[in-house]
Amino acid sequence: MTLLDLPKYEQVKRTIIEQIESEHYADGAPFPSESQLLGQFEVSRPTLIRALQELVRDGYLDRQQGRGTFVSSRWRSKDEAGSVLPVFLTNSVSNKVGDERIVHLQIFEGIQTGLSERQAGLDDASSPSYSLVMHQLPSGRLDDATTRFIDGMTPGIAIVVEPSFNQPLWSFLLERGWTAWGLNEPVDGGRCVFIDQERAGYLATRYLVEENRRRIALLNGPREAYWGFPARERGYRRALAEGGIAVDESLILEGEHALDSEAGRAMFQELHGKGVAVDGVVGATDQKAMGAMAAAMDSGLSVPRDLMFVGMNNIGAALSVPPLSSVDMPFLEVGRQAVHQAFSSSARKGSNAAPLQVCLQPTLIERPAT
Repeated sequence: MTLLDLPKYEQVKRTIIEQIESEHYADGAPFPSESQLLGQFEVSRPTLIRALQELVRDGYLDRQQGRGTFVSSRWRSKDEAGSVLPVFLTNSVSNKVGDERIVHLQIFEGIQTGLSERQAGLDDASSPSYSLVMHQLPSGRLDDATTRFIDGMTPGIAIVVEPSFNQPLWSFLLERGWTAWGLNEPVDGGRCVFIDQERAGYLATRYLVEENRRRIALLNGPREAYWGFPARERGYRRALAEGGIAVDESLILEGEHALDSEAGRAMFQELHGKGVAVDGVVGATDQKAMGAMAAAMDSGLSVPRDLMFVGMNNIGAALSVPPLSSVDMPFLEVGRQAVHQAFSSSARKGSNAAPLQVCLQPTLIERPAT
């Protein structure tokens, strides 16, 4: 979940918290007036008032009768009553759209679910409560605001969504003594929770092989853009090999578009335009599969008689016409497991303990008429 997905008062509140914790405002300094803040955030006065009231309650601001509002240092002692769980994500991750955006919303929902379960006493009820704080930063570099944000907290557990997009951040957290957990991708020698992407490609392809399809195309994403795309291709190749089908390299395409369905449409049109025989299509995402399916039907082909389709992620596949079989990826569980594993006693034994890597398994969801 990004700031734009939160209520407006919460957006204002979290922005101010980040400014205070990164020392944009010094302790004890006068805080901007309501009129200045209204101009800055472009929200209604009741929205701003609610944000300010919660900031006072949480120890970030102090209101002094007849003097105004000042930055408080009370938040620095909040570790006595609770602690902060920072979640880091780069702008390249937070700015994604379509299915990719839904993927990350599911991961953040899982983090919140795991934290809520923990705080409800399903883990260690004697441990302090934790509040979730999300911090966005540029891709590939460590900016000053992030450095101040990290150094302003006592090292503990930190979650990094897809850490390969900012390796300097990952290294900096470890250098500062943080227990960092990477989400949605494997981390060599590090703690992480991810999904078996090769298994996803295998399940999707095996489904078509078992339906006696022999000319199966893979409509993939750019291999260099995301570790999961080459992993899904490996699964595709393995399923074909097990089915005794030779790989035809002309059936493996990579495509990218702001609208993922248009990438799928374009790749299928390329195959069809060249007269390449195809009787099954694996889409590396549901949207790619759905775009290709639409292109096939526009060309007069019958689904599933002439062509069968299967997608991955299981986002929107059930709403496809006709319905689309898809490999369900447990993205919500990625976030939830990260929290539970991070706070488990076995994960906190110290630097001598072997890093814990959790690989979650996808499942195939079969739907008729695809």
